Amino acid sequence: MTIERADFDTITEQDLRELVEAQVPEGLRLDFKLTQYGNSDSDKRELLKDISAFANTQGGHLLIGVEETGGVATALTGIDIDTDKEILRMEQILRSGLTPPLSNLRIRTIPLASEQKVLLLRVPRSWNPPHRVSAGDVNRFYIRHSAGVHEASMEELRALFSQSASALEQARRFRDERVRLVCDGRGPRPLEGNGRFFLHIVPVAAFSGMVHLDMQQVPTRINAFGLLGVQLGMTPRYNYYGCINEMGGNESGGYTQVFRNGALEATMAGIVMEGQTGRHYVYALDLEMYIFQKLSSYIMGLRDLGVPPPLIIMFTLEGVQGAYYAVARSYLPRSESPLPEPILALPECVMEDYGTNSDHERAVRPAFDALWNAAGYSECQFFNEDGVWDGKWHPS
Repeated sequence: MTIERADFDTITEQDLRELVEAQVPEGLRLDFKLTQYGNSDSDKRELLKDISAFANTQGGHLLIGVEETGGVATALTGIDIDTDKEILRMEQILRSGLTPPLSNLRIRTIPLASEQKVLLLRVPRSWNPPHRVSAGDVNRFYIRHSAGVHEASMEELRALFSQSASALEQARRFRDERVRLVCDGRGPRPLEGNGRFFLHIVPVAAFSGMVHLDMQQVPTRINAFGLLGVQLGMTPRYNYYGCINEMGGNESGGYTQVFRNGALEATMAGIVMEGQTGRHYVYALDLEMYIFQKLSSYIMGLRDLGVPPPLIIMFTLEGVQGAYYAVARSYLPRSESPLPEPILALPECVMEDYGTNSDHERAVRPAFDALWNAAGYSECQFFNEDGVWDGKWHPS
């Protein structure tokens, strides 16, 4: 189906006409509605029911302004209203009527040659289900099947409640297995130097079987997947897992691996340095600067490959036990605590949508706060009052 494959912002009237010409039926991920939702309480509950059912199941598309017969699209009739106001109204209803709130819903107007308009809603599959309709005296959970919407049974609710925990657990297992594989010398190439850093970005959809990247597209966007701490001299190649970006030589200071399921692994070796006093250090400013130089590029590169949010972002330091997290080269720690474990798996962070560079930095701050906690600080001091990382000291 065209609108499933297409970039949301580029869908046109012609794409919608193809639905009609092909007599595409409604189904698990597609619903047609002739007119907009009304203002009555029952109409608002209907909107909440339809959208939450998509989010609680497989996600999908709702088209308002499409005539159907027996569930099959027959005509683009459009609607004659101020769609900007209608979008704002629907967003307000959804914000106040769904618990927990739904993230990443997208709505846009598609103009027709007839001067009418179709409203297209793209509802993502939620990573945090189930979403409950909470409007008036109604508190219900809905899901979709091929024939429409129904209220979730107890068995279906149990499965929904386990999904978000399952996604995080699967992401953790993926991270742990990858770190163990690399540390055992079974990664793409041996990582040189003392101490290693791992950055993993894992879309929740990676474990659903719904993401299969076109690996031929990765080399065309390889600049988005540069190496941590390296600006030039990268060589992409295909491998068993997907596509890897690396530097030449028998050993490696790091690489960036894009997996077929939309996950990404970026590594950097040699993060533990020996100081003049014999102590070992991880230099905080250098490490964090390298991370934030590339983090947004990785995230937006995955977006351009068609990887759907939400994304689970994880940072791991390995081989760092006993080293000090030095917050500045000019100030070597004396009273700070050495890093306590050989592997520090920092708290997982979730990006609900792609957002901006600043959004990415705010989203991952809890991980860096935890790292600074391990070094004896109350929080990471390199984030400003807006929650944006700037590498400057901001005492709390």
